[in-house]
Formats: sequence, structure tokens, C-alpha cells
Amino acid sequence: MKKSKKIAVFLGVFLALAAVFYFALQPKTNSALKTNTTTKTATSKATKQKKKITLTAVGDSLTYGVGDTTNKGGYVALIKQKLVKQNKLQVTTYNYGKTGDRSEQIEKRVLESKTIQKNLKNADVITLTVGGNDLMQVLQKNFLYLANNTLSSTMPSAKKSYAKKLTSLLKTIRKYNKDAPIFMFSVYNPFYVYFPTLTQIQQYTDEWNEVSKKVIASDSKIYFVDINKQLSEGQYYGKSKSSLKNSTTTDLNNVSDGKLETMLSDTEEKNDYLSSEDHFHPNNKGYRYMTSQLYKVMMAHKKTWLEEN
Repeated sequence: MKKSKKIAVFLGVFLALAAVFYFALQPKTNSALKTNTTTKTATSKATKQKKKITLTAVGDSLTYGVGDTTNKGGYVALIKQKLVKQNKLQVTTYNYGKTGDRSEQIEKRVLESKTIQKNLKNADVITLTVGGNDLMQVLQKNFLYLANNTLSSTMPSAKKSYAKKLTSLLKTIRKYNKDAPIFMFSVYNPFYVYFPTLTQIQQYTDEWNEVSKKVIASDSKIYFVDINKQLSEGQYYGKSKSSLKNSTTTDLNNVSDGKLETMLSDTEEKNDYLSSEDHFHPNNKGYRYMTSQLYKVMMAHKKTWLEEN
């Protein structure tokens, strides 16, 4: 089998399997998971801290918490716990994540739901996961171009379209809350540890994140939470890539058809930060990392949400 054809077949199957988990695991309702935790309130000597805050999370499966084996809502539940413990707050969270949603679908839910609108309006903090499904759709529709390394001809228009949709989504959110800081997560490349030599996938993931950064630059209260490198490279992040290349497939042209099938059906996850159930979403460790990064960025901008005006 020719190299380009073999890679195309493999990526097509792999992306199709990924789509099952991205688009088929739809939650039964769009109702938010509301949680409230109360502790003693602490006040700072220098500034007066709020006694309670509301955090409204909107987005896709990463907000919903797919891959979280505790079924508590991934980073949304974890950031609440951290805020309560570290800042002695009363925290109410609303989780409006839905598996499979692209940017325009998240916006549609916001526009159609009075409940989401109300809880956005009352939010002190808004978090957002978006863009992963938009990028997945581009890869799925163009995997032949990806296999032949000619996707570069398609990406400019795809990125332009995404920028327009993301801009519209953020404007819609701002329609209901002009002041609350928005903390938006980056997207990541779940294929990296499996296929480190398919560098074009990481390239387009990085470019997708750059689109997001450019879009949010016009709003001084939207902050980027970067999880790309850690979740993409997992336990190999910051280390020599030689061990990664020795333990993964580097040239699909040298892999037999039978081994390709075995690789696709392998239930062992090679990235310590991703779920072994679908090889795509964060596992508990991945969500803890998302939470730590979110908390770090939130605290760097605490004047926008934690301190009394």
C-alpha cells in the first residue's frame, strides 16, 4: 500500500473513532450542574475579598467533564474545590458543557436558553472550552489532504471561519455579561504521543490556538489558559523525545495492515493525561492539570473577580 494511501486510511479510521466519542456521548439534558459550597470567609488586610462568587462554565466536552471517572464535572468541580480551600469562598458553579459542540453550537445554546443567559449575567467568573470540535471537523473532512501534507491549502479559510464563529460566540456571551472575566482554555493534540512525526497535526493545533489568542486580544478581560503542550505531550512534555519515538509509531509506511488494526483497538492509553476510554479526553490527572492552570491564571487576574470594587 502506498504511503499516502496507508496514512489516509489510518487517519480516517482514527479520526472516525475519535468522532464517536466527541459527538455520540451527548448528555441527556442541557441542564447545568449547580453546586454550592460554603466555608468561612476570609478578608485580606490590603483589600476586601468577596464572600461568595458564581462561576458559570460554558463549552464542549471538556467543560462537561468527559473522561472524569468521578462523574462530577471535570475541571468545573475541581476549580470550585480549590477556590473554597485556598480562598475561603462560598462558590456556586453552573456547568453548561455539552459533548460534541462546536463554537456555533455553543452560541446557539446560549441564545436559546434563558437559564444560561441568566447565569451568565449573574456570573463573577466565566470559563470556556471551545475550538477542539471545530478543528476536529476540519481534520475529518480533509484527512486525505492531511495524509498527503497538503492541508495547508485548506487551513487559511478554515481558520478564518473559526475566527468569525469564535468572535460571534464571545460577543454573545458579552451581551449578557460585559464585565466578568472570561477564562478560555486552549485546544490540544490528542494524537501527538501516538504519532509524533505527524508534525502537521501539532502545527495546525498551534495555529488554531493562535487564532483564539488573536480573537480574544480585543477584550482586556478575556484570558487564555494554555494546556496545549502538557496535554498533547503528556508525560513526555519537557523531556527528551527519543524515548517517545522509541515507544510510538514514527513511520506508518513501515507498519503492516494487521498492526494498524491492532493499534486502533489498543485499550492502553499512551498519554498519562488522557482517558484510556477514548484516547481523546483528559483523565482525572488531565483535569487536575487543567484546574491548576486555570487557577494560576485566575489568581494572576484576581482583581477582576475576587476583590470587592
